[in-house]
Amino acid sequence: MKNLKFLLLALLLLMGTQMEAQLFKKLGKRVERAAERTVERRVERETSKSTDRVLDSVIDAPKKQKRKNKRNDEAIKETENDSLVKIQ
Repeated sequence: MKNLKFLLLALLLLMGTQMEAQLFKKLGKRVERAAERTVERRVERETSKSTDRVLDSVIDAPKKQKRKNKRNDEAIKETENDSLVKIQ
């Protein structure tokens, strides 16, 4: 009778440790998935912020004016000066 009680007690203890191990495995997987989701959300948020900043800077940027060639500018000024001199 004592042996039977001892065997039952040992069997319950062994089953309990196995159940705890399974519980800890499941808990560990849940923690891992939660951490992955948190990292993914953070990356998505930061990416969205940087994309928004880039788009805003592109849309709100002043348009560049085309630069004229220096030679063309000088030629125009000379032509204007020559015409002013001839008129006077």
